[in-house]
Amino acid sequence: MKGKTKKLLCTVFAAVCLLLGAAGAADMAAGGNISVIEGETPVAPAFTSYGYGDGNTATVSVFGIPVKNVSVSVLKKTDVIAGGQSFGVKLKTKGVIISGLGTVETDYGDVCPGRDAGLCEEDVILEADGEKITSAKQFTDIIKNGAGKALDIRYKRGSVEYETTLYPACDRAGEYKAGMWVRDSAAGIGTITYIIPDSNGFGGLGHGICDAETGQLLPFESGEVYDAKITGVKRGKNGEPGELRGYFEKDPCGILTGNSEAGVFGRLDKAFAGRLLQIAYKDKVKEGDVTILCTVDDCGVGEYNAKITKILSYDGKTKNFIIKVTDPELIRKTGGIVQGMSGSPILQDGKLIGAVTHVLVNDPTKGYGIFIENMLENN
Repeated sequence: MKGKTKKLLCTVFAAVCLLLGAAGAADMAAGGNISVIEGETPVAPAFTSYGYGDGNTATVSVFGIPVKNVSVSVLKKTDVIAGGQSFGVKLKTKGVIISGLGTVETDYGDVCPGRDAGLCEEDVILEADGEKITSAKQFTDIIKNGAGKALDIRYKRGSVEYETTLYPACDRAGEYKAGMWVRDSAAGIGTITYIIPDSNGFGGLGHGICDAETGQLLPFESGEVYDAKITGVKRGKNGEPGELRGYFEKDPCGILTGNSEAGVFGRLDKAFAGRLLQIAYKDKVKEGDVTILCTVDDCGVGEYNAKITKILSYDGKTKNFIIKVTDPELIRKTGGIVQGMSGSPILQDGKLIGAVTHVLVNDPTKGYGIFIENMLENN
């Protein structure tokens, strides 16, 4: 009797584990939300089914037993032109960013007017002496030409604006200084991820343009886009990221309209020929084989093999999964993922699922990827 009871308990336990495991699979697949593309029916995990309610909710059932209620999002069937082309970008900040604070050597000792005014690294100076600040040179000239007079400063820290008074100091050479370094622009090479047909709107990089010293997202004012020519590659190796080397064409070919943590966005002046692909929403992305589109030489866009080795987060805005380059040709050319490949489109099962963002410093064959859905939400 004891043997039969033990066997029965083991059977029940196994059934419960199987039920919980299937429910867990459903939970993982849904992430608390089911994304349904217009005109399509979602494929449920094994032993799992979806029962739709009022159009905004669904019940997840495992072996016919309801286990969870989830919300339903009906998504548009979206087609975009896959990118892979290298491009140059020049971004102009809104105001000037304090990238560092130092001291001014005066006849009375070392002082730091910026710090004395309560300013900090990463603050954005918007106005000085009643003038809207649009460049680092303009701000420097106001200080130099002010003959030491007090300057009313309006600045931004995070999302809050403040006011303070800056008292420039005269150094031993007779020049007035504020004891801080500021910057107003950034430039670099990246990769276009997608282009929207008809409008020529585009998204690229898969991450925002940030201040090199502070790592903070640069406040966006305006920007231009340029065709970029790749002339060489510094191969990546463990502990030392590689990079694409090249130059911008003389005239811009488009404008930037936004800089966000999910990438840069804008509009191109000309139409691009390319593969028109349907996007796959994030709940359809899975671990396994993918391909990457990128430009690493003068032969144009190439397609290379890779794998998604781990999904990190379905809900995060960036760094959603780990991707590993497996293509021997791309590894031979670049060592894996290098700077300038950010934004390279990732394809799975014939659909555009995301973009390469960052390389893992200790293994250049690996990097992070972002879901294309997250990029499109910011476009």
